[in-house]
Amino acid sequence: MQETIAIAEDEQDLRELLAEFLSGNGYRVLAAASVAEFRAMVEFEAVDLAILDINMPGEDGLSLARWLNARGSTSIIFATAVASAIDRIVGLESGADDYITKPYHMREMLARIRGLLRRRKMARAALAGKRLAAIASIDIVGYTLLIQTDEQNGLALTDRFFRDVVTQSLPRRAGNLFKMLGDGALIDFPSVQNAVEWALECQTETRAYAAAHGQAQSLRLRIGVAVGDVVVRNGDRFGEVVALAARIQEAAPAGSVMISDVARAMTRGKIRGDFVARRHALKNIAEPMELWLHEGPSAAIAASASNGESAVR
Repeated sequence: MQETIAIAEDEQDLRELLAEFLSGNGYRVLAAASVAEFRAMVEFEAVDLAILDINMPGEDGLSLARWLNARGSTSIIFATAVASAIDRIVGLESGADDYITKPYHMREMLARIRGLLRRRKMARAALAGKRLAAIASIDIVGYTLLIQTDEQNGLALTDRFFRDVVTQSLPRRAGNLFKMLGDGALIDFPSVQNAVEWALECQTETRAYAAAHGQAQSLRLRIGVAVGDVVVRNGDRFGEVVALAARIQEAAPAGSVMISDVARAMTRGKIRGDFVARRHALKNIAEPMELWLHEGPSAAIAASASNGESAVR
């Protein structure tokens, strides 16, 4: 959904230039030449951010800012030729979130707008109980074989594996295991880098543990990592990102780590290890997604045999 920016500016050339520039950067823009026109224009509109000149004919921008603040939670930038420290203080105390003096560079104005709107989104998410999280979904690929071969020892090995490898490794990366899923688990990390580094380390430790217990072929993990907003409630996590992490994990070959495109963008240059882009059709997701695969020694053969994927880079 487009964010709406409303402009009150009596200089026609500047008003039209700013409106055109912001429209070209993806915003819905409303523009008025006076306070009275601005009030009438936004009366029935939900405005995310307002850019107000202070000195306009008739009513000034300071009173308009107070009116906007009384009306709702609109972010406000004063854009004015008045540049003294006292004027800036008065402007900010009138309810503005930012203050920029004319003439200004359009790119600087855009950066200020993006910063304010980003903080606005974060504040709304906090009020809704949301926060950004990296979710890792893990699954023991050989679980069925373990149980069929020797149920008692298979269950015991699985319990020991989670105790000795998974839960022991989580504190190093501040991971929080919030849900067990029989032969898998969902884990919340405070940063994407922590989540991906943990996933790579966990695969290495799993291979060593499986080899030490003679289970190199039957005890293997798939790990999927995604990043997005979650709602925390009663110790559980809710949100599309939780389901996405599980879908990515299901598409990963045994012994590998697969991460979302957003997670890759946020960790590029920060994580050691080669990730290869692959396009996958995921369950209950309409369009194929570009995901990033890190193959361990046991994953290469499985990856080449996976269905519905093709290298794109």
